[in-house]
Amino acid sequence: MEFSAPAILYQAVLFVALYFVLKGLVFDPFLANLDARRRRTSGATEDAAKLREEAARLRAEYEQQMAAIRHEAAAARDEIRRQAEKEEEEIIDAARLEAARSMAEARETIAAQVRAARATLGSETERLSEEILKTMLGGRP
Repeated sequence: MEFSAPAILYQAVLFVALYFVLKGLVFDPFLANLDARRRRTSGATEDAAKLREEAARLRAEYEQQMAAIRHEAAAARDEIRRQAEKEEEEIIDAARLEAARSMAEARETIAAQVRAARATLGSETERLSEEILKTMLGGRP
């Protein structure tokens, strides 16, 4: 291979020409494509970061709402339980009063029946005593 000045000059001109041709046909489109890919990737990364932040915010909001709902539900459950206990107590008190009233009526009825039975027995005892005396005395009054 010969290293002459015209050959080196010819190769340098050929190199520069080839460089500008390849630059327009290969290098510039390749670099533009690479730059577009980098922009899309960084844009997608930024979008993903924003979406993660939004998801975290929504999750925190959801958890806060659920905590508030759980608190309200517990308060409502406690209120319902208190009302049920109050109603239960009222029903039991009413049943006790009714039982006491029924017992008083039953005692009154029994006492009246005992008085009636004693009155009947008292008059019956007197009659039976007279009959026994008549029978024992042989029919004499």
